[in-house]
Amino acid sequence: MAKRNLRFFAAHFMGKLAYTTQKLLKMNATYFPGDLAIKICPDYLARIGRPQTVIAVTGTNGKTTVCNLLIDILTKEGKQVMDNRAGSNTNSGIATALMKYSGLNGKCKKEIGILEVDERSSMKISPPIKPDYIVCTNLFRDSITRNAHPEFISGIIDKAVPQNTKMILNADDPISSRLAEANDRVYFAIDKLPSDKEAPDNIINDCQICPKCSGRLKYNYSRYHHIGNVYCENGDYQSPKADFLGKVDFQNNLLSMEIKEKEEKFELISNSVFNIYNQVTVIAVLTQLGISPDHI
Repeated sequence: MAKRNLRFFAAHFMGKLAYTTQKLLKMNATYFPGDLAIKICPDYLARIGRPQTVIAVTGTNGKTTVCNLLIDILTKEGKQVMDNRAGSNTNSGIATALMKYSGLNGKCKKEIGILEVDERSSMKISPPIKPDYIVCTNLFRDSITRNAHPEFISGIIDKAVPQNTKMILNADDPISSRLAEANDRVYFAIDKLPSDKEAPDNIINDCQICPKCSGRLKYNYSRYHHIGNVYCENGDYQSPKADFLGKVDFQNNLLSMEIKEKEEKFELISNSVFNIYNQVTVIAVLTQLGISPDHI
């Protein structure tokens, strides 16, 4: 964290004043206070105090659900949690959230930070805040005019990852699973499902060639779009092995997972594959934080 200077304290005071004023006027106060602080002190995010542990969650789908589950579970676990759940997931929104949970001296009062991060805002957020963990749920085509191709967004996130940040990634996504390849990482995935196919059958598939040799990618099983377990026909690439592999029993509404060489069972909170991924992601994150399966 950069040393706090007079410009920082001026920005921090004006931001807090704006936050209080907007709240008195019954406004959301989720974006403007942080935006004002950054305009006064451009490196505000590098100087504001942060929680002891910061988890940044990004990706095309699922990041809000994952963040909400993490916030609720960690709060119930007795942790002091800061978040940007009520507001913007850009740099201004996160500046507002950090401002909200800090005193006039700029020191954060919370133990753990759960931050939802817009993919394109990663460059403005991850380098100054230096999250301890970055979670990427998946990367898909979103708004073409804003986000172009998922590989483009992957490149933005990849360049923003600090060297010491641990990655928590989706092994079933051949795009996001390759983020920050030099960093320490763990993978989550869902084991083969009865509904899986032998190959993608939808028109849109954002990852069709091997990232190593440009050969054709084939599937051990395909789930939807480019999500599934893949391998290169030339043997140059395959989906990474999952450290947290969810095995789904729809009949008994159970999700089982091996954690520390012991099979643990969790009740499914939803039978939607999208939400099963969210649940597996949350279990992986909480385990990294040292929360026991019984408490999860």
